[in-house]
Amino acid sequence: MIRNSRGVTILFLVATLAFIAAFGTANSATVEELRSRIGDHTNEIKRLEVEIEGFRRELSATVKTASGLEGEIKRLETTRKKFAADIQVTENKIERARLEIEKIALEIGRKNQTVSDRRIALGESLRQWRDRDHESLFEIMLGFSHLADFWNELDRSAVLQGQVQSDISSLRSLRDELEVSKSATEKEQLELNRLRLRLADQKVLAEENKTEKDRLLKLTKNKEANYRTLLTSTEAKKEAFERELFDFESQLRIIIDPKSIPPAGKGILAWPLDNIFITQRFGKTVDAKRLYVSGTHNGVDFRAALGTPVKATLTGVITAVGDTDRACPGASYGKWVLMKHANGLSTVYGHLSLIKAVAGATIATGEVIAYSGNSGYSTGPHLHLGVVATQGVKVGEYAFKSCTGAKINMPLISVDAYLDPLIYL
Repeated sequence: MIRNSRGVTILFLVATLAFIAAFGTANSATVEELRSRIGDHTNEIKRLEVEIEGFRRELSATVKTASGLEGEIKRLETTRKKFAADIQVTENKIERARLEIEKIALEIGRKNQTVSDRRIALGESLRQWRDRDHESLFEIMLGFSHLADFWNELDRSAVLQGQVQSDISSLRSLRDELEVSKSATEKEQLELNRLRLRLADQKVLAEENKTEKDRLLKLTKNKEANYRTLLTSTEAKKEAFERELFDFESQLRIIIDPKSIPPAGKGILAWPLDNIFITQRFGKTVDAKRLYVSGTHNGVDFRAALGTPVKATLTGVITAVGDTDRACPGASYGKWVLMKHANGLSTVYGHLSLIKAVAGATIATGEVIAYSGNSGYSTGPHLHLGVVATQGVKVGEYAFKSCTGAKINMPLISVDAYLDPLIYL
């Protein structure tokens, strides 16, 4: 009887292992197919990223050449192509993430089935083990006609004991693998959600780029002379606005307590862009004397193609957001974000294209708050980053004669509150 039970157990284990092997092979083909499709999307992403890099170089070269209507239209058209490629990259990443989740789900299903099968096998082994616990070694020996059969049974019992231990170890290992797989699924799901939001933003930016091109062609009637007239008018308005703004900020005269801000130190603030290329520094630069009434540049400008993600340089609260173009096109920050940090500093992000942050929200270092653009007074797409002592900032609506008395919602900053961002980056 005992011998027959052991035979059943061994046959059961063999059958179970055969089933597991067959199940694994069946699912493996599906997983391999998914891996192949994931690889195809990865290759397409790499191809598109090379194409996008070419567009970036072309846009950078366009900025350096003499500006004109033809050059501006070319820049907008190249930007359109870049956005189309950006959208394709994101769509491929979304599909790749979806396939990764599907692949992991299949792997989890296979592991869960294996766990179930191993538990059944282990349960059967333990049941058989419990059955023989009631018999003494002497009783077991009496059940055999020949002593050799008894010793063979003891050997099989040792194998069974080893199988029990192996199954327990395997179950523990599978449990750990399932935890890793579940974590991977959660990570991929978060990435998928992020990519879907990114895709929606890219489509908005692409549409805004088309609108800007149509607006420019309508204003200039596709004639260079009209474009030059438009530039001259914008420049004159900008200079008048700068003069008024400088007067307003000079009158603030807010005394800044040096103890209210951190001493200079690298790494206090994080870089606002993934790729850093400074086009204009803080202070009395050559360009500042040419471009600004005050002769001083109150922040740092970074090269950033239209639609580049702009990230918070430090955890803080969004004080306010706005768009000076609504009341006075082409004269100031354009679309801007003001952010207050716990260390006494505030940061200003200007010339944006699409603002994602909302006033009152707490944003962590590195989170996307907006996308770079060409709004306000800007000679080309870039990001303006200002760092100021929070004590010296006031946000409100201010009337500017240069904009036919229009009230503009924007931050006014005491001239003594401006700080060089590079001493903190």
